[in-house]
Parts: sequence; structure tokens; C-alpha cells
Amino acid sequence: MFELASGLTERKHEVTVVTASPGYNLAEGVAVPRTRFVSTSIESGVKVIRVWTLPIHKVGLFAKGIGQLGLIVSMFVGGLLAGPIDVIFIYSPPLTIGVAGLLLGRAKSAPYVLNVQDLFPQNAIDLGVLKGQVPIKFFETMELWVYKHSTLITLHSRGNAQHVLAKTHGTEKIEIVSNWVDLDEFPKNTDSALRNSLGLEGAFVVLFAGVMGYAQDLDIVIDAARILQTEKPIVFLLVGDGIEKQRLQSKVKKMNLKNVQFLPFVSKDRYPELVAASDVGLVTLRKSMKTPVVPSKILGYMAAGKPCVASLNPESDAISIVKNAGCGIVVPAEDPKALADAVKWLFQSQKVAREMGDRGRHYAEEHFSKCAALDRYEQLLSNCFIQKT
Repeated sequence: MFELASGLTERKHEVTVVTASPGYNLAEGVAVPRTRFVSTSIESGVKVIRVWTLPIHKVGLFAKGIGQLGLIVSMFVGGLLAGPIDVIFIYSPPLTIGVAGLLLGRAKSAPYVLNVQDLFPQNAIDLGVLKGQVPIKFFETMELWVYKHSTLITLHSRGNAQHVLAKTHGTEKIEIVSNWVDLDEFPKNTDSALRNSLGLEGAFVVLFAGVMGYAQDLDIVIDAARILQTEKPIVFLLVGDGIEKQRLQSKVKKMNLKNVQFLPFVSKDRYPELVAASDVGLVTLRKSMKTPVVPSKILGYMAAGKPCVASLNPESDAISIVKNAGCGIVVPAEDPKALADAVKWLFQSQKVAREMGDRGRHYAEEHFSKCAALDRYEQLLSNCFIQKT
């Protein structure tokens, strides 16, 4: 979203972002005190309005749910302070921000575009996180209401679009716009300096970087590391934070695995450097995660010219991307033996692995360029404004 906002600003559009005041610094792993309800700043030419919200990170499921409902009020108030609005663009999840955007659109007489990245509540239902007829019906009703009243719905893959079409009985206001990656940010060569600083010189680095939550099923990575613990050059590097991290660290300690390392979140600026320092990228999701989500980390691996091992359900649209690009190996979800075998094969076939990485880079250049995506969004948002007038 930062790249979309700054990219449209560079194209001479006036962009205002309404977002939450950070209560937790993911990159540094520390709480951030929030002293004001609203603050305004200019960042990369973009006006940013930050509003106080209830905490949604590092809290339990009930508190997280209450916090997400509170976003309706916070984001609506922030939007009212944004001044005149021609088009509203909302990122979901959280789905509740869609409600705020819809209400704001009515208050400002502005068209409302919903960008659906994850299919909530279906993903939460599949994972068993959202239970009970009443809460499921509540969020499904919210989902349909937001879809029905949006001016346009954008989705990043065909499978996600089919889900929304089925929910809305064939709405015509859907556009598929692939997520993108800024290829210029990703170096193609392995970064020896970062490897050396982490004590990984000479290692074959297998990287997972991102949220360490229930959906990511990182137990499969730990179990694969246990299978490969005698393959001394292979090291699994888990970078990020989340509700599962502490438990995973305890599991690694209990198993006395020397081939697994944990690091905190890295900043967006350092992420390309981190991927460049790896040999293989991991993408994992639980078997119960049946929505056709495309994890964005795949695009980062492709941009850096790194092969990936994708442990996903057949429903995932990411599988067709990996296969069409020829940039990695797909294994069944929740199968640590298959994951370990794929990693070992790439380690033993490093020339082929590098060729996979090169194919991924080439495919990303053709299909996931930032410029092409910005062109598409600029046209879609402009059309919404023209239709309003």
C-alpha cells in the first residue's frame, strides 16, 4: 500500500492515507507509546493521518476481534479529517475497514473501491479460528454488505475472484489486478556481508520471513529441520514475529536443533537484502487454509532470483504461479518429509536451483512489475471518479 500511495503521488495525484498509529514496532519488537488520538505527517509526498486504535497485535483472539471492530470508528474519523475525497481505496483484511470506507463514501459522496487480499471470514472459518453460528453469520453478513455496496472490488488472483463471484451471485464490478513487486529493490546476488554477520558463511540458507501465526504452520519447517539436522550446511532462518513464535522457539530448544535460527522482523528497506542472503525461500500454509491466497513473499523470492518451496493446498492460486514460472517446488501442505526432501534436492542440485531462481525473476519481470500494476490501478480509480461525475 505504501508503494501504491507513493507511486500515485509521483504521478501527480493527491493521496491521503488513513492508518493506525503504530502500537507495536514489528521491526524492533517493542511497544510504541501512543499519546495522541490523531497525528498528521507527510511521508514520501503522501499525507498520512494516523489515528489511535485499540490494540490488534500481540493480543488474544477476543481482544483482536474487539480491536478490529473499533477500527470502524477510528478509520471513519480519520477519513472525515482527510478533506475532500474523489475516490476511497480500502485494503481488506481487516474487513471492518471496509465498513468504515463504505460509511465514509456515503458521508463524502465518493466512490468506494475494496481491495481484497485475504478472504475473511472464510479463511478464519477454515482455520477454526472463527467458530459458532452467530459470529460466523455476523461476519458473513458484513462481508456481503461491503461487497454489495462497493463501487468496485479488486482481487489479486482468479481463484479469489471466483470466491467473491460465488458470494455475490455474479457481480460485474470485479477486476483482477495481480499484486506486484518492485524489482529494482531486489539485488540478484547473494549478500555475503549479511550472511557473515549472521554467522552463516558457507551455509545453505533456507528462509521463511513474515508473520509467525497459526495459518503459516511453521511446525512443518521445524519438523523438516529435524529431518535434515545431519545435513550440516543446511540452515533454516525464520525471520519475523507473531503469536506462534515463542512456542516455536521453545520447540526448537527442546529438540536441540542447531540448524534453526530465529531473527526479529526486519524493516521493509532491509527485506530485499535478507532475501538476497538466502538460497531458498519457503512458503507454508496449513492444510485447512483452503482459500486461494497467493502469499506475497513468493513475489519477493522471484524478484531476488531465489527458488522457493511452496507447502500449500491445491486450492492456492500460488501453485499455478510457481509451476508456470518454473521457479520452485510445490509439496503438499503439512508434509514435513516432502518439504525436507525438496530442500535437500535443491541443496544437492544448486545449479538447477539457480536456474529456477532466474526463471522466477524473468517471470516476475513479465507479469508482476510495479509499473504495470500502477497503470492499472490509476486507470481503475480514474474511471470510478469519472463515473461519479
